[in-house]
Amino acid sequence: MIANIFNQIEKEGLPFLGAYCMLSDNDIAYQQIPKIDRSKYIYISHLNSVNDIILGTKYDIIFSRNNPEKYSKIDAEIDFVTLKKNDNIGIIPKGYGGIVRLKFKDKVSELTEYLVQDSNEKFDMSKNSYIYFTTQETIDRILEELKKQENPSV
Repeated sequence: MIANIFNQIEKEGLPFLGAYCMLSDNDIAYQQIPKIDRSKYIYISHLNSVNDIILGTKYDIIFSRNNPEKYSKIDAEIDFVTLKKNDNIGIIPKGYGGIVRLKFKDKVSELTEYLVQDSNEKFDMSKNSYIYFTTQETIDRILEELKKQENPSV
């Protein structure tokens, strides 16, 4: 099961950030966090993690939980994290949720369109997906583990 693979990846401390919702302009205003250029930045709601979420962490892969084999290459970095309104503490400690801003070098990936687009919307399995940010090393590991599950003799 893919959730078990993700749990193992997180426990090993590999770079791995999941999201289901990005913040709308209304959400950003409510949270009292800096406005963004939506072509280069997104804010995501991050529920919790078994690892700390640290300012400056870089990701070069984005993928949908529904189809990790169709991952895309990106160049993104966490450049803001907050636990509550109007703070920027630089870290979300393991076990906590918060808001993470990702800065994309080129442009925001189209895969982010699968995220819930406003915190007032409900997650709809027919149009939304969990999206993950990670590294090439981590996605290679995930795909290897999925292959093992599909073909136990491998």
